[in-house]
Amino acid sequence: MNTLSGNDPFTENRSVSADKVNDRFVPRYHVYPPHGWMNDPNGFCKYGDNYHLFYQYNPVTSLEPGIAHWGHVVSPDLIHWKHLPIAMYPDQPYDKTGVFSGSAIIENGTMYLLYTGNVNHPGETPDHTQRQALATSTDGVNVTKYAGNPIIMGEEHQPNIRDPKVWKHGDTFYMVLGNSFNNDSLGRVLLYSSPDLITWKQISILDESDGPLGYMWECPDFFELDGKYVLLFSPQGVKPQGDKYRNLYQTGYIVGKFDYESNLFTPLTEFRELDHGHDFYATQTILDEFRRRIVIAWCDMWEQDYPERKDGFTGQMTVPRVLELSQNYRLIQKPIKEIFLARGRKLHNGKADGGFTAKLENKAADIRVKAHRLKDFTLFIESDNASVSISYDHKKGKVTLDRGGEDGVRSTKWRPDRQLQWQILVDASSIEVFCGEGEVTFSSRYFPYSDVTVRLGDDTAAEDLTIFEMRRTVEEPPEY
Repeated sequence: MNTLSGNDPFTENRSVSADKVNDRFVPRYHVYPPHGWMNDPNGFCKYGDNYHLFYQYNPVTSLEPGIAHWGHVVSPDLIHWKHLPIAMYPDQPYDKTGVFSGSAIIENGTMYLLYTGNVNHPGETPDHTQRQALATSTDGVNVTKYAGNPIIMGEEHQPNIRDPKVWKHGDTFYMVLGNSFNNDSLGRVLLYSSPDLITWKQISILDESDGPLGYMWECPDFFELDGKYVLLFSPQGVKPQGDKYRNLYQTGYIVGKFDYESNLFTPLTEFRELDHGHDFYATQTILDEFRRRIVIAWCDMWEQDYPERKDGFTGQMTVPRVLELSQNYRLIQKPIKEIFLARGRKLHNGKADGGFTAKLENKAADIRVKAHRLKDFTLFIESDNASVSISYDHKKGKVTLDRGGEDGVRSTKWRPDRQLQWQILVDASSIEVFCGEGEVTFSSRYFPYSDVTVRLGDDTAAEDLTIFEMRRTVEEPPEY
């Protein structure tokens, strides 16, 4: 998603963004902005020896999204990240109020970046227009916008048509775009094709809402996985249903069949949420050189007033996760195996009874739990001001994350097969929970002011509890 408002980033007072970011909530091993505001991941790709991740970025202030730029980080292994200079500015007539979300594709040694240029029209109807644009890089650092932009005007789909995700099949390039139609009351995903990344034509509507799935489908992605096709997107305007759809906006997927001859997508499943926590939105995936389908998401949520905003930075990414498809067409998520590169010393390994505690030196840990599947289990991540409980109710077959406060609870159905197994990734202001083989996940922010302790509930016993400290793997940003 992208904001449609904001002041000129080149004239706005910078004093609202701290020159030196307060470190208390800064992630140790998750991507975060050098200062200012971060949202959607963009342009995720492998180019040369490095993975590149761009993101929606307001370098001016951490208090609001403002007018989007493209921030930029690189990594040799998806764990150790380094900040690079801003990749794209909102400096053209077609993108002057936002270089909105997009994707990357590598072709003949060149990085092609496709994105949405946003232009606001205050006091007019519609109050903004969105065009698709192209940029290139031949060194992975310096980006040049195509002189013939915009490449897709999309007049019949205005005003909300954005977030291009591009791939190649055979000799043809394909693009999905999020769109709102029926007087901006329903969301859908459009499919385009091109022979050259410049000349595009719409060839189908992949899927669309008939009401319950909201008024706008953002950040679409479309890919083959284990012989089926996955349409991954972030719908806005989905109403809560019990434990489902509790966030302001959701992210989820539909699995189906796709035919490149007819360009028709035939769903085999209903829409399913990809993550059950408070803070997970705007996913983007890549297929890496090992043929892994890797997803990363913005670990935050719109219209949350989190305390990091006043510390000079806002937003972070999830850890990269490998996607697999189960036999019943559910997406399985596992942290990339490279996560071990961030591990420090082992704090505990073995059995642990109720009341066990371990203090984290760096507010960060990789926790592995094994416990009896027919007994309740509760683990706390706590500090002087914040307590997050992660619990399993074996009678109800439900796992719950409770971070306290207003709207603090997230729950979903889940039953372990043979043994309760969790992996919990704790960072300075986030918790990611992976249940079983990754069939259920929770991603939620929390903000501990003091040291963090892991504690088992009094009536809980772990057959095996392993706790690793985690090192800082994101370089402190230089001043550009």
